Order: sequence, then C-alpha cells, then structure tokens
Amino acid sequence: ERDLYRLVEMVSGGRGRSLVITGAGVSTESGIPDYRSPEGSYNKGHKPMMHQEFVRKEHNRKRYWARSLVGWRYFDQVEPSYPHHAFRKLEEQKLISGIITQNVDRLHLRAGSKSVVELHGYNDEVGCLSCGYSRPRREYQLELEELNHDWALQHLAPAAASDVRADGDAHLVNEDFHDFQVPACPECGDGVLMPKVVFFGGSIPKETKDRAMQMVEEASSLLVFGSSCQVASVFRLCKAAADKSERTPIALINIGPTRVDNIADLKIEAQCGRALRELCA
Repeated sequence: ERDLYRLVEMVSGGRGRSLVITGAGVSTESGIPDYRSPEGSYNKGHKPMMHQEFVRKEHNRKRYWARSLVGWRYFDQVEPSYPHHAFRKLEEQKLISGIITQNVDRLHLRAGSKSVVELHGYNDEVGCLSCGYSRPRREYQLELEELNHDWALQHLAPAAASDVRADGDAHLVNEDFHDFQVPACPECGDGVLMPKVVFFGGSIPKETKDRAMQMVEEASSLLVFGSSCQVASVFRLCKAAADKSERTPIALINIGPTRVDNIADLKIEAQCGRALRELCA
C-alpha cells in the first residue's frame, strides 16, 4: 500500500509530465495473450515469426496467414479493458503526458487516448513491402477466408480456436500449407503484403524511435506498466531516462522480474488494473 501511495505522489507531483510505457501486461486484462508470463506464448512453445523469415520465404508467409485465420478473428473482437480507459482518464486530467506502447492491438487509441506512440506498429492494417499500398487488415482477412474456404474446412479443427497466441497468431496441428493462397498486392501486382507490425528482428522506423525518445527526454517520471522491458527498444528508453543529467524517476508496475529492476526507483508487483484503480481514485 505504501508503494501505491508513492506511485500516486510521483504522478500528482509530475506537473502533467509523467510518461507511461505499456507492455503486454496491460492488454492481458482484455484477454490478449502475452509472450513471457507462465501462461504466455513462449511457455506454450510458440516461436514468433521473424521479419526475415516472413520476407524471404513464401512458405512462411502461407503459414503465418493460415494461422491468422484462427488467431486474427479472436484478436479483432477484443475490447479495451479498465487499464486502457484509466490511461485515457489520466491523460484527460493532464496527469500524464502520453503513452509509448509496445502493444500492436490499438486498444489505447480505441479507448480514446490521444498522445500514443505505437513503438512496434499496429496489427489492423497490412501494407505492401514494394509499393507502399495499404488496406485494413479486416478486409484482407475476409479475402483470405474466401480464397481458402475449402482449405479451412479440411485443415482447421474447431479446437484451434482455443489455442490463440500473442499478436493474432494461433497454433495449428496442420503444417501443410502448399495449397493455401495468399493474395499479392492489387496495386503493383506482385508485392508482398505484411501487417504493419515490427516483427522480431525488424526495424522500428526512425521517426517513431525519435518521437519516443523525445517524450522520454521531456518526462518528469517514467511509469512502466505490464512490461518486462526485455526488448531492446523499451530497455533503451528506460536507460535513457535513468542516464539523464537530471535523472528521471522510474516506476515499474509488473508481475515478475524485469530487465530494468536495478535502475527503477519503485517496483510494484501487481496487476496493472489494481495499481491504476489506486491512481485514479
């Protein structure tokens, strides 16, 4: 309880310049699986698709999109939960300056938050790697379903819907994707369409990195919710906050160890929703 009080003091004394970083632990409260928790995708044997694997091999793209027939349908119907609405409320009350999120689900925006940097992109659009054409992912998924109706009847077991993984993926027993059809870009004719997500091994656009770093430079405190900070992009932001000439205090709200425990000023082992209820009270 004392640590929660310290968190409240950190935000209320921040003159509206407290900056929030969110990870998968925020969206798990909406029912989206994470990667690193005991029930997360990694502990189910999930190996996420790497950027170069997707780009270089047609078989890998077929596998990715086939699995998305199950995973995306679940992912697309998820709604913002209490933490997402709480962050919007804190922004409206001018208690936080903005949000940098690792999540690609767009739930912060759907909850009404305005100042949001999506560090790893967003999952609701696809874009052509050749010509830059883009379209809503929901439309593309419907086209995939229509083109592969017979394939789905033959290969997708109903039980697959219960094994959804992080980021709209799902485990399939079947590994034969030879007959699965993946539409090419309708604009240039043969370009590869890819979700507008930074895959593992991919690069964050420079303008996104620069904007996130600017927000950290301007922050009076850094509040990290639901992230282990294992990925380099977020670790780098936390390290920058700690290394400023006028050090920015860092608060961690996360269940389990993080990569930045040793530089945090405050660590609260709690679900994000519980801490935010105290903060918004």
